[in-house]
Amino acid sequence: MELVVGKNKKELKIQLKKPDILFDSWKIGYNYHINDSKVNKIQPLPITALGKKKITCISGDSNIRITVVFSDEPDSLLIKYTIDNLTDSNIELEKITTTISHLSFAKSDNYQFFKNGYQSWSLTRVYSFDEKEMVSWLRCMNILQDNPRNLPSGEAGCFNSTMFAAISSSNDTYCCIGQGKPFNQYVYINAKKSLPDTIALDIIHDFCNMVVNPSAKLRTDLIYIITGKNANEVFERYCNNIKPSISIRKKVPRGWCSWYYYYTKVSEKNIYDNLELLMSKGKRFDIFLLDDGYQTAVGDWLSFNNKFPGGLSAFSRKIRTMGMVPGIWLAPFIASKKSLLFQEHPDWFLHDEHDEPIQAGWNPNWDIFNYFYACDTTHPKFQDYVKGVINTFVHELGFGYLKLDFVYAASLCGKAYDMNISSAQRLKLGYSLIRDVAGEKVFILGCGSPLSPAIGYVDGMRIGPDVAPYWMAPYRYYITRDPHALCTKFAIRSILTRAQLHKNLWLNDPDCIMLRQKETKLTIEERMSLINAVIITGGMYFISDDLALLNNKDWKLIDIIDELVQTCHAGKTYPVDIMESKIPEIVYNTSGYIAFFNFADRPRKKIVQLKGLLKKVILPANRLVDIWGNRDIYVYSDHIDLGELKPHESLLCKIM
Repeated sequence: MELVVGKNKKELKIQLKKPDILFDSWKIGYNYHINDSKVNKIQPLPITALGKKKITCISGDSNIRITVVFSDEPDSLLIKYTIDNLTDSNIELEKITTTISHLSFAKSDNYQFFKNGYQSWSLTRVYSFDEKEMVSWLRCMNILQDNPRNLPSGEAGCFNSTMFAAISSSNDTYCCIGQGKPFNQYVYINAKKSLPDTIALDIIHDFCNMVVNPSAKLRTDLIYIITGKNANEVFERYCNNIKPSISIRKKVPRGWCSWYYYYTKVSEKNIYDNLELLMSKGKRFDIFLLDDGYQTAVGDWLSFNNKFPGGLSAFSRKIRTMGMVPGIWLAPFIASKKSLLFQEHPDWFLHDEHDEPIQAGWNPNWDIFNYFYACDTTHPKFQDYVKGVINTFVHELGFGYLKLDFVYAASLCGKAYDMNISSAQRLKLGYSLIRDVAGEKVFILGCGSPLSPAIGYVDGMRIGPDVAPYWMAPYRYYITRDPHALCTKFAIRSILTRAQLHKNLWLNDPDCIMLRQKETKLTIEERMSLINAVIITGGMYFISDDLALLNNKDWKLIDIIDELVQTCHAGKTYPVDIMESKIPEIVYNTSGYIAFFNFADRPRKKIVQLKGLLKKVILPANRLVDIWGNRDIYVYSDHIDLGELKPHESLLCKIM
């Protein structure tokens, strides 16, 4: 990458060559509190030192100094920030915003923006700049699934992303802007169409009122700007730059989960019934997971309700004797209002400016009349409590798989016991406490989790919203204007759009598949589209059914899915049209498989043009064999004829 500085060397103007992208009119903004005064400034980013491969800019005021260093790296432009408190007082730092007022690609006026959602359940997809993001009018939805500190504006051509984003042009040029290590802040990449051929970009480091002590020096997270001629290539290069130091687990686990059939009504008998049926079939999974429903209240994790009269020790032991790892669901950083944890230890929670506990969301499965609340991971006594819970589950009860849910709560903005760390660091601290007690052998899954603070702490990560025994939730999507609306369609969207994270940052958890054909609203096409999405991306997979509902074909299907997932796990997954479609419809895996989807609510005749990546991997001499044996597929010199696909139907093919 060649870095060219604009003619006016006092103000920053950067042009990246090959491909040609101009970043013009850089500004720096900063928000902080000091001695009961609020400071909110934005100013041009001046060049103070200019080298062949490095540019240094220094800005700020009499209270803080912000040093920004741009380095021309082999595969990216790297931006480093240092913040100095120049005073003898504490500074409460809110945000540092780097603004690029004019971003433009050579010979292009048609742009697409790839948005990565804030956490596991948050919407992730591509937008064109004539669209607008939707944001729910329900505050509890925004807290539960989005980031209240970076909500979409709802204006046409304005988009918010977290951790990383990508912009593409009509001339097949791609630019990824992403957060680098050590992931101590939340980084937002927000874009707005400013002129017909330019974009205004804000790169925001969010400290959430973190206290910077007198004369302290603070280094923020790195920023990468990576360009290329292929979307999947720039995503892969970005992920390579931020890989964790710990090894990613080689084996992708398969398991059973109680949630999507029993939900919170699960009982000890249900667990034993499914274990007995599994034993009678001569089958076993890697993980057997008890999800939500065993506790007396959310937050009181070691108090078991009357549906589990024998506690959890006996069936944990039974699972181990069957050669499987027992798993348990926990939401370690929240508590319901009726929990003893909340009632007896109100000081263990985050608080607002009125000293009221911070609401972390609402879940009618737990308490239809009350919110649940965010725990303070910096409080020493809460730390002792959560370490005791993990020690009991892992070292006394023998659970080797921990599904940690609703963990975003640790990062909600509020007053904490220790304000010398950011909101992102509070979540990192929570993960660190749990990993230290659980040990390296225990598999930790993040869920409802902001992504970047979890890197290096989790073995697996839920990368989409909950699946459901229905395709779409129109009442939730249209009436509450919830863009994340949990449903199988939107789960598949995230499975495909976040495929690039798998094996680079962790093992992707696409959530569960449901094989049952009874007690579900999913059609056979919808059920198979979820299965095909899980297979082609090669991530973790769990089955969530009452196993008594499965027929002989379903049991055979489990073995076929297992073989195909393991094969695709060995390859790399590339959503071919990730920057073209709201949900990718063409997904290639280097192990020699390709999947095609129809997400429309009507039948579609599907003709796929052989161009770009497809032209390289599918030749006219190739055959595409439908894995499920339903149809013939014809490959021509310049296109593939898939025939007519039913609504929500998909094809999984082997390239021969």
